[in-house]
Amino acid sequence: MEKLKRNRAQTSQKIIDALEEVIAEKGIDGIGINRISEKAGVSKVLIYRYFGGLDGLLTHYIKMGRLFPLLSLVTLEQLRPVHENDLSKLWYKQLVNTYRFFRQFPAAYEVLKATVIEGSPMADEASKAYDEELTRMVDQLAYVKGADFQAVSAIMTGAMAHLTLMSKNNRSVIGINLTTEEGWHRIEEAVRVIYIALNRMAVQSEEVSVDLHQTGVPSNFW
Repeated sequence: MEKLKRNRAQTSQKIIDALEEVIAEKGIDGIGINRISEKAGVSKVLIYRYFGGLDGLLTHYIKMGRLFPLLSLVTLEQLRPVHENDLSKLWYKQLVNTYRFFRQFPAAYEVLKATVIEGSPMADEASKAYDEELTRMVDQLAYVKGADFQAVSAIMTGAMAHLTLMSKNNRSVIGINLTTEEGWHRIEEAVRVIYIALNRMAVQSEEVSVDLHQTGVPSNFW
């Protein structure tokens, strides 16, 4: 029984790795059962057996933690804000690191690109899974009550996603060259300033409360 579990895990990993390679090479609309099974060196029957088909495989891939960090309960305990100004550092680092990943890894970028593709069932599936994971991440890191953190996060993540897509098309935005590290340094610094301002507003507001925890790890150790 243990050997069967091990073999299934190894085969599943081969299939997932093959899917990632195909996405990077062909994009979301270029993936297919035959192409993935051939690259993985496994029967396509196993893809249906293990994942229920192409949709199930794609959703599993997006939700397994390669694109968005899976924050365990232990990690979340460590990330809890200890001081009032920790919120801006937490939000800034998570957003910046997430979209750095989407810029750097071809398969991740293709998933992001799928969120703006119309008339494609596979792109719709990828977009749905992407949004669910993004929502999960935002909900885990809210730590405020009385503010519409989801709407704020929608604006910030939407902006970062758009700029990431523009960067791969060799486009500039408001004179900022998004194909350069200097350009992205300016964008990321602006994100930091925005979150500092939002953090200050949350702390000063009588309608918003900040969920602080003395047991968290100080932000300078994150």
